[in-house]
Amino acid sequence: MAKTETLHIRVNEQVKANAEETLDMLGISISEAVNMFLCQVNLTGGLPFAVKLPAPKRNIVHSKKDLMNKLDEAEAELNAGKVSATKTMSGV
Repeated sequence: MAKTETLHIRVNEQVKANAEETLDMLGISISEAVNMFLCQVNLTGGLPFAVKLPAPKRNIVHSKKDLMNKLDEAEAELNAGKVSATKTMSGV
């Protein structure tokens, strides 16, 4: 299907930067992601995800930098001996 239409949208600068970083890790562009989104809107007859109030903030990784920081924190805790034993399940 030929792409002949252009969209002009305004988004928050940080939201765009974070999305570009995440999509880059997935190997797709913002344009491809928007096109996928619009195809899903057409296929589902609405938004392809639930629209609801946000859940309480959890330990969420938003970018590659966040991921690297969390890995560094985990490594520091491990090196400092801040670990706990886990039970092993038999047959697993």
